[in-house]
Amino acid sequence: MLRFSGAETMMRQLVHLGVVLAFCAMPAVGQTADQQNPQSVKVEKGWAGTLDGTWNWRLPDTPNGLHPTQSWHATGSAPDGDIYVGGMDHKTNAALYRIDARAGTLRHVGDARSASEAAHNWLPGETAQKFHTRPLWHNGKIYVATMDRSDLNPGYLDRRGFHWYAYDPAHDSFTDLSASEPGGTAVPHGNLVTLASDSIHNVIYGAGVPTGAIYRYDVASGRTQDLGRPASYKQPYVYTGRVMWVDARGRLYFTASNWDEPAVHDHVHYYDPETGFGEEKDWLLKDGMALETGQCMEGGKWCVFGDDRGHVYRFDQDAHTWTYLGQVETGKKAGWDGVEFWLFAVAPGGKSVYVATSTSPRPSADTALYEFDLASGRTQRICALAELDPALAHSHVHTGYNAWDAQGRFYFASFGYSDDQSVLVTRIDPARLKTALGRRAETKGDTDAGK
Repeated sequence: MLRFSGAETMMRQLVHLGVVLAFCAMPAVGQTADQQNPQSVKVEKGWAGTLDGTWNWRLPDTPNGLHPTQSWHATGSAPDGDIYVGGMDHKTNAALYRIDARAGTLRHVGDARSASEAAHNWLPGETAQKFHTRPLWHNGKIYVATMDRSDLNPGYLDRRGFHWYAYDPAHDSFTDLSASEPGGTAVPHGNLVTLASDSIHNVIYGAGVPTGAIYRYDVASGRTQDLGRPASYKQPYVYTGRVMWVDARGRLYFTASNWDEPAVHDHVHYYDPETGFGEEKDWLLKDGMALETGQCMEGGKWCVFGDDRGHVYRFDQDAHTWTYLGQVETGKKAGWDGVEFWLFAVAPGGKSVYVATSTSPRPSADTALYEFDLASGRTQRICALAELDPALAHSHVHTGYNAWDAQGRFYFASFGYSDDQSVLVTRIDPARLKTALGRRAETKGDTDAGK
């Protein structure tokens, strides 16, 4: 049996969100001109959450009419602390947004259709359902790629292959890089779900859906190479891990799942530019679950990763070791019919990681924020996500990993199952939030004592 994401299966049926923003004909204060669209783009200032240390924005519609209703693993950061978020409708188009962390403003910087139309590389009836890839900083630019379908079956052969896109902050431009590749796409057929940067060799790796193939994009030449996949993969389609990484030697590590082949996918695989594909058979994965989230520290010397069941691991580059640190304990069943974990933010200093539950495919308002201690393996519940702001009460999916600004605040995206909702982006200052929660507890205690 193939492994599917329950949330994504349900969300494919969503229709467009009907919230339309007003755009002015000429840029004004708080607005900026979009590179692919002559209409101006509204800058969102957002609003303060209910608890101190929190802030929220809604992803606005794009000038060409995209209503973003979802954001799958599409939140990332740049070295200057700016945050990038992908928004999509899972049907027609996907867009990239930028949060200026210093000014606290959010705006649209480009979308797949507009960029490809500008490059004369958008065919009639073509769609770009998602930027499922976490926005990747690589040598001065932000890169994303399209995933036009999620199903693990041969239907991907009926669509064009994926496009690479890059946002250049220096020129405020969003470009379809694949317009110059043969056929106007990176490969004839296939989609990307995961990216990793090798800045030394100036290449970007991508992991594909539905076959699990590994691709390598040479930034200098603008060409994509299909590297294939491990020979141990026997099934035609696999669930591709949503995070992968490159070590100091230039070796790429990745994971996948397929319940028909538990022994094949119960450990970490790698691709070495010198020797090709290989396996770290001692780097085991609990229940054979592919990795979904992660974050590397100290220039990649060590990393922390998690799957959607709450299992947490540590990779140490110098010792070349893989350590299981434990499972996030919430008191609730972990799995597609319980709670899943797609929010992952390793705290500055690397002593703990903030995670949050998502509920899918059965919507529930009972999603919460937790802190997992990396040394002890203990889990502490911080608060229900709805306590951060009433707008989060109807959001059941919370995604984003390794998205921190220079002020020590992390960001994540949230959305629900209703077609009249939009994607929310939330910023949390952990220290201020914990202080606010402590003060509230003291006030409640004083009130109860006075009764």
